[in-house]
Amino acid sequence: MDSPGSRASRALAVAREIGWLRLLVTALVVAALVTLCVIAGRWQYGRHVTRADAIAEFESNHTAPVAAVEDVAPASGVPSWDTPDAGAGLPADAEWRTVTVTGTIDPDSIVELRNRAVDSAAALQYLAWVDLADGGSVLVNLGWAPASLADETAPALASALPSGQVAFEGTLREFEADDGRRDDGATRIVPAQVRVPSGAIVPGYVVATADCATLCRDDGPLGEVPLPTLSLGPHLSYAWQWWAFAALVPVGAVLLTRRDLELKRSPGGPAPSPRVETKPSRRRARALSDEEIEDAL
Repeated sequence: MDSPGSRASRALAVAREIGWLRLLVTALVVAALVTLCVIAGRWQYGRHVTRADAIAEFESNHTAPVAAVEDVAPASGVPSWDTPDAGAGLPADAEWRTVTVTGTIDPDSIVELRNRAVDSAAALQYLAWVDLADGGSVLVNLGWAPASLADETAPALASALPSGQVAFEGTLREFEADDGRRDDGATRIVPAQVRVPSGAIVPGYVVATADCATLCRDDGPLGEVPLPTLSLGPHLSYAWQWWAFAALVPVGAVLLTRRDLELKRSPGGPAPSPRVETKPSRRRARALSDEEIEDAL
C-alpha cells in the first residue's frame, strides 16, 4: 500500500506537470460558476416559497366566512394624488377575503382600466367608487368588456348603472403599485389614478363577483373579472437544475484537466497502427478451353 507521503508527492508532481497557473485559473472559474449556480438556485427557490405562501394565504382567506368590507378593512386615511397607497395597507389576513359591499355607486367616478387582457382578449375594465353607509368609500372593479366595444359599453353602462343602494359580493385585494401614469383612464388599480373621494377610503379594492350589482347578468353590459390563477410554477425544478449544475461543474473541470494532461504527455496522440496490405488470395481465373466446355455440357 502506498504511504500518504508517496501519494502526496505524486499529486505534487502532477500539479507541477499541469502548471500552477492553470490550476489556479481552473479553481477560480469553478468557484465562480458554482457560486453563480447556487445563487440562481436560491433565487428560484425563493420565488417558489413566495408563490407557495401566496397560495396558502389565498386558500385560507378565501374560504373564511363572508363579512362586510367595512368590518374586514375599515375605511381610514386621507387619500390624495401624492399618496399612491392612500394610507395604510390591508390588515393582516384581509387580502382574498370574500366581502359584501353595500352602498351607492358614484356614477361620476367610473374610470376605464386599460391594458388588462381577459382570457387573452383585449379588454377594458371599469372601476368606480362605492359610497358606504358608514361614510367611507371603497374602490370596486365592476367588470370588463371587450376593448373593441368600448364605444358601445360606455353608454350601456351609464344606463344600466343602479341609481340606488346596491349590495353585492366581491374579493378584497391590495392596491397595486402606482406606475406614475396620470392621463385619461387608469393602468393600475390605485387611488392616485382615479378621482379620489373626499372622505376616508377602504385601504384596498374589491373585485365584484356574481352579478356585479346586476351589471354582469346575461343582459348586462359587463362580464365578471376572473381572479388570477395561482400556481407554483416551475421554480422548484429550476432551483434543483441550478444546484445540479453547481455539483457538475467541479466534475467537468477535473475531466477537462485530465484530458489536457494526457494531451500534454503525448502531444501527437497515440501512434497510428501500421497499414498492412493484403495480397489477393486468389489468382485470376483461367479461361476455359473449348474441350472443357464441351465436357461440361
